[in-house]
Amino acid sequence: MKISIIGIGKVGSTISFVIAKDGLASELVLYNRTREIAHAEALDIQQAVALTPHRLLVRDGDIEDTAKSDIIILAVSAPMTKEMKSRAELLLSNTQIMLSLIPLLVRHSPQAIFINVSNPVDALTYQIWQIARQHSKQIHWQQVIGTGTLIDSARFRDLLASQLGIHPADINAYILGEHGDGQFAALSSAMCGGEFIDANPLRQQMVEDAKQSAWTIFQTKGYTNYTVSLAVELIVRSIVEDLRSTLPVSVSIDGYCNVYSCCLSVPCVIGRQGIHRRLETQLNERETLAFQNCAHVIQQQIQFCQSQIAHPY
Repeated sequence: MKISIIGIGKVGSTISFVIAKDGLASELVLYNRTREIAHAEALDIQQAVALTPHRLLVRDGDIEDTAKSDIIILAVSAPMTKEMKSRAELLLSNTQIMLSLIPLLVRHSPQAIFINVSNPVDALTYQIWQIARQHSKQIHWQQVIGTGTLIDSARFRDLLASQLGIHPADINAYILGEHGDGQFAALSSAMCGGEFIDANPLRQQMVEDAKQSAWTIFQTKGYTNYTVSLAVELIVRSIVEDLRSTLPVSVSIDGYCNVYSCCLSVPCVIGRQGIHRRLETQLNERETLAFQNCAHVIQQQIQFCQSQIAHPY
């Protein structure tokens, strides 16, 4: 299993370490604009692997060295300053970055599954999918995945677990929609042990607390890296081991809740082929409207970005 990671900053380097530590690849290629950084991280991680039971090759490389990758993780981004108020402010610059990278990556690895970590994850994942399909007829929507609300769902379940006194893994509750201000909890279908979780005001406030926690971390550290790295590890493991795990990730939406032409998070079955199924969670009227509102926001972001690009794809 060959995995390439594009962008070796705080997030990309942490993802690289987690994947290597867990032995999820036989070959791990680290690509960064400043190759010296990728080389140093690759050397450090390769030496750390000696303390694990796994055998794998960790190396830095150029885009050509990512050829025949099974999975490509996109963690490259323009800088996000603490003055930014929204992830959407990165969309135009990050789309320009993807316009330079995706055609080359697709050319060298047309069968690869792309996992996008970069923000704004929903609109950017849609842009990546559109760029990729213009440069390869072999790539399908199932191969393009954004981390989406998998991270937000983990934060929400952590808060629920503390309040309910139940382990987070035993709670079946999803944050859906956008990885942003419009995200919502599908509490009408949230369960634990076959028992519905009451959608009381306290649980609704937990959604806001989970959402705010990311900004609290960002304003202090300047980035978030641990939760997103383990979220990526979950996706990668489900692909590598063909686990068919159900995870809320950002994918192309084609008719769910009458939504089209954008990427949003819904529960998806993930395995060796990427997305095996999009599951259509039964939402109540309020939740359906929230999902449609998320779509409207993301579609506006996409349309504005595409209007600003001099050479559309």
